Amino acid sequence: MISVVINTLNEEQNIKECISSLKGFADEIIVCDMYSEDNTVNIAHSLGAKIYYYEKTGYVEPARFYAITKASCPWILILDADERLTKELSMKLLELTKNNNELDLIKFASLYNYFGKYVKHGGFFKNDWTRFFKKELYLSSYSEANTKIFQGLNNLTTNSISSIQLSKDFYIIHEAYPTLSKYVEKTTSKYAYIEASQLFTSGKKVSLLNVIIEPVKSFLKKYILQLGFLDGAHGLILCCLYSIYRFNVNSILWDLNMRSK
Repeated sequence: MISVVINTLNEEQNIKECISSLKGFADEIIVCDMYSEDNTVNIAHSLGAKIYYYEKTGYVEPARFYAITKASCPWILILDADERLTKELSMKLLELTKNNNELDLIKFASLYNYFGKYVKHGGFFKNDWTRFFKKELYLSSYSEANTKIFQGLNNLTTNSISSIQLSKDFYIIHEAYPTLSKYVEKTTSKYAYIEASQLFTSGKKVSLLNVIIEPVKSFLKKYILQLGFLDGAHGLILCCLYSIYRFNVNSILWDLNMRSK
C-alpha cells in the first residue's frame, strides 16, 4: 500500500494535475497545507485527499516530517504540488513494491521544466531522488539535520538496507520554474539566503576568494563538463543563474561572518 504526501501553500494552479497523475497508484493521498489563502485545500479535498495543516515556514522540510507521520501506508511517495507522476514510473514502482519485500528505497529521476524547456544536461537531470521509500526507513533515519533546507531526505540512502536506482527512463515531471522570473525569485534570492543562514549557524566559514572562485568553477562544470551547452540558450542561462546562486550563498555567508566578529 502506498501513501502519497504533498505539502502545499497556495497551489490551486497545480494541485489538481498533481493529484490526477496519481490515479491508479495511490492508496492514500495526504495533503499537508500551510494555511493557503486560495482554493488549494478545497480542490485537494474534492479529489479525495486527506487534509492536515502545518504552520507556515520558509521551506518545506519541517512540515514534510509532520505529514509523513500522518500517513498510514508502509510505502511513501513524496511529491510537490508542481510535480506529476508519469505512467512509466507509476507502473515500475508498483511492480517493484509487489515483487520485492526486501526493498526499502527506490530512487528515480526528476525532469525539470526550466522556463519553458525540459532540461536534461548540466547536472540538472539526475536519477538519485530519494522520494519513494518505506515509512519505517524514514522515521528511523530522521534527525534534526533533516529540518534544514534541501536536507530532508539525505539520511535515507545511508540507512537503507536494500535500495534500487532506476534509469533516467523513469522520472517525475517537475513544473518548478515555468518562468525565468520565478527561478530568480525562488533560487537566487530566497533559497540563497536560507542556505547561507543555515551554513552560518553551523559554523561554516568562507573566504572572499572562494566567493569569487566557486561560481566560476560551478559554471564551467555545469556548462562544459556536464554538457549544459546541449540545452541551447536555456542551458546557458540556467548554468549562469546557478552560478549566481552559488555566488549569492557564499557572499551572504561571508557577510554574516564579517558582521559576527
